[in-house]
Amino acid sequence: MKKIFFIFIIAIFSFNAYAGCDDPIGDSVDYTNCRFSDGQDLSGSYLPNANLSFSSFIQVNLDKSIMMNSILAFGTFSESSFVRANLYESNLQGANFEKSNFTSANLTRVNFQGSTLVGVNFQNSNLIEADFTSANITGANFEGANLNNSIWTNGQTCGMESIGKCKN
Repeated sequence: MKKIFFIFIIAIFSFNAYAGCDDPIGDSVDYTNCRFSDGQDLSGSYLPNANLSFSSFIQVNLDKSIMMNSILAFGTFSESSFVRANLYESNLQGANFEKSNFTSANLTRVNFQGSTLVGVNFQNSNLIEADFTSANITGANFEGANLNNSIWTNGQTCGMESIGKCKN
């Protein structure tokens, strides 16, 4: 009897809980490799510490969402909206955000290394210490964005007073 109880306890604690692609959005959820319907309204979502690596959220509204410390690496988020979203210290490395909107978003210390940011709107965003190394920022709008201490696409650190453009 003790042996069965011991095996039962080990079985319970050895399985990690991972979200299926149909599970509701929440804290620390793992949606790695999930493909979601285009054009969803997920505004105001609470997704801190989430793993959205290699997932697809095309034309999705994530305005005012809380996504701190999340991983969106190598995913597809083209034409999505992150207006006033909080992505503090998130990893967006290698992801596609073409024509997405990050107006007034908190992107402090976000990793954009190697990301596709073509035509992205960063107007009035907080990009302090963000890393844009090797990112494609063709046609991106940085009007009013705070780029202080950000690492620019060429690897140089933006100086203080870098509002709207990276100043060395």
